[in-house]
Amino acid sequence: MKKASLKWVLSATVAAAMLAACGGGSDPVAVAANSTLAANGTSASAVSSVPFSFPAGVAELGTTAATTVTFTSSSATPGFSIASGGNTATGVTTFGSCIFTVTTSTFPTGHALALGSVVTVNPCNINVPTAGSTANGVGTSRSVALQLGAAASSGVPVTVGVTAGGLLTINGRTAGTVTLTPTGAGVP
Repeated sequence: MKKASLKWVLSATVAAAMLAACGGGSDPVAVAANSTLAANGTSASAVSSVPFSFPAGVAELGTTAATTVTFTSSSATPGFSIASGGNTATGVTTFGSCIFTVTTSTFPTGHALALGSVVTVNPCNINVPTAGSTANGVGTSRSVALQLGAAASSGVPVTVGVTAGGLLTINGRTAGTVTLTPTGAGVP
């Protein structure tokens, strides 16, 4: 190989290595704000088996003592379990708010969670602290809360991820979408 050709190959190799070291590609993207997901079959499935604790109860559920609400399955109409004051109620959840249809209960007759009751709670949201998350699909531990009417649960640690396309996952399950904001060099 001629000396000039060798210099050319060597120069091209060094240039390629430098470009690769720069990373190429676009600037990182971050989530602009925290996410509030309306509870529905998709978002509730993502928090299936996560117990949400309401230290002062939930007025709409007729509870004034510590109350735990858990979605117990990952179907479009997930099961639920509610426990408070030594009583429990289970059943099926439908959405357009959270509509709890009680199919088994130890709550007394006349209570909002008594056997056969249907309780509608609005708003019914899952609050996910996504602000500042990098949209790279890598899950990080975040503390989510369930909002039932005026009551918000204590935060529960889960794994939250955001993809480059804005897909939000909780514990590896799709929960919804979020708005992304470009960050990094060249962003005003």
